[in-house]
Amino acid sequence: MLNKINILISFVFCFISLLFTIINKDITILLFSLVVIIPFILKLKPIVTFLYLIFSFIALFLGCQLHFFRTIYWYDNFSHFIWGFLSSLLAILILKKFKKFDNLIFSCLFIFIFSLATSGLWEIFEFMVDNLFNGDMQRKATGVYDTMKDIIITLFGNILFILSFIFEYKNKKLLIRFLIDNL
Repeated sequence: MLNKINILISFVFCFISLLFTIINKDITILLFSLVVIIPFILKLKPIVTFLYLIFSFIALFLGCQLHFFRTIYWYDNFSHFIWGFLSSLLAILILKKFKKFDNLIFSCLFIFIFSLATSGLWEIFEFMVDNLFNGDMQRKATGVYDTMKDIIITLFGNILFILSFIFEYKNKKLLIRFLIDNL
């Protein structure tokens, strides 16, 4: 059922991207359509695909294309905070794939490092795009401040996820365990 929902979401996103491309005469919006099909090419599980699609819509479409990053002052912080959670789930997916999920301390350390590494790599990507294409993803006027703020906010999302993970690990609760079992 979730896979059918993911396919429907993807088609809607692609259709909206096509409309925006026609209206704005900006081919870069079509790139969003390419991003949307990645989880299907990689054959990710439905829950991972769903989370990926939602985050792509939040960050790429609403944030970049509709300029929420510029017009809603807290939107950049929101998307980085969400990435702290989602990158933690990706770390769990990696741990699960390599069957390294049995040690709580190792798992938490890996989740922590993975989330910060992906956040740092994203900031490097923003820096390179800004310099190669004369963009302003890092808000050059406040570049170092923006970069550090983004990484710190991702860290907050990551730490909140880790604390929830530890609580659920020790108390056998359901939410994160459900996500882990479905990854």
